[in-house]
Amino acid sequence: MKEKQAFDRLRRRAYLEYHQDGVLDILIGLCVIGFGLNMLTDSSALLILSWMPIIFYVPLKNRITVPRFGFARFDSDRSRSVRVSMGILSGVLMLGLLMGVYVFTVGDKMPPAFEVILQKYHMLVLGGLASLAFVGAAAATGLKRLYAYAALTLTIIIAGIEFGISTPYYVIAIGAIMLLVGLCLLIRFLQNHPVIADGTHEA
Repeated sequence: MKEKQAFDRLRRRAYLEYHQDGVLDILIGLCVIGFGLNMLTDSSALLILSWMPIIFYVPLKNRITVPRFGFARFDSDRSRSVRVSMGILSGVLMLGLLMGVYVFTVGDKMPPAFEVILQKYHMLVLGGLASLAFVGAAAATGLKRLYAYAALTLTIIIAGIEFGISTPYYVIAIGAIMLLVGLCLLIRFLQNHPVIADGTHEA
């Protein structure tokens, strides 16, 4: 029993370290920045490109993480949770894109009262959905920094609404913070797990 518990702890530690490479954070940050830039420029190209970084998750994992950890295989439930979490986050991002496009393109055709309410508070609703997605992903994957992203998202959106900051700017700020965190994690990961000549990594 003790051996199994020790093995489970070791496997969980390896699983968490495997996801400390910052790849997920960088890609989510880029998606959020793209979303904000789309809102700022009303560019159809950015609307499409804003969600595309997430498709590079597996290639970047294979390029950055696999050479240092090998093809790590964790329990199927945990792996499935990661895939589901990625799907949830991608879905929330797409919902945000659709809501943003709707508000900023047909807002002048809505009743004035509804237009005011929607333009002022639609990001709060979206922020709540995004925060719930982060909380769910954190609970499913065990990546506790996703809880921080949930709090960060709501805090910045509420502050942006309260101080009258233009929506695209505080959305870009959220993505920029996530991107910065991801880059810091990536740098630390590369320093802690350098690839050596035989294709393995140093612990």
